[in-house]
Amino acid sequence: MIITDTAKEMLTNAMTEKNAQGIRFHFVGQGCCGPQLGLSLDEPQEKDVIKEVNGVQVAIDQRVLNMAEEVTIDMQNGSLTLVGVPENC
Repeated sequence: MIITDTAKEMLTNAMTEKNAQGIRFHFVGQGCCGPQLGLSLDEPQEKDVIKEVNGVQVAIDQRVLNMAEEVTIDMQNGSLTLVGVPENC
């Protein structure tokens, strides 16, 4: 997983505003192509894998661990973007 410096700045600002310790990748359901990945400002859950990426605490639900590890979090056109997430089959 990669968090670019510009994405880190946006995430840090959002975490400060929402009083969050980090971000969390979580399972949001099963689609035709496999598990669907969600991202939120949230506390780690008991079975999450916790990592620090570019100074940001990242909790990852084990059900989406392989998918999340391939993601780059970046800023594109003023919005936070997840690069490397399969969008369709």
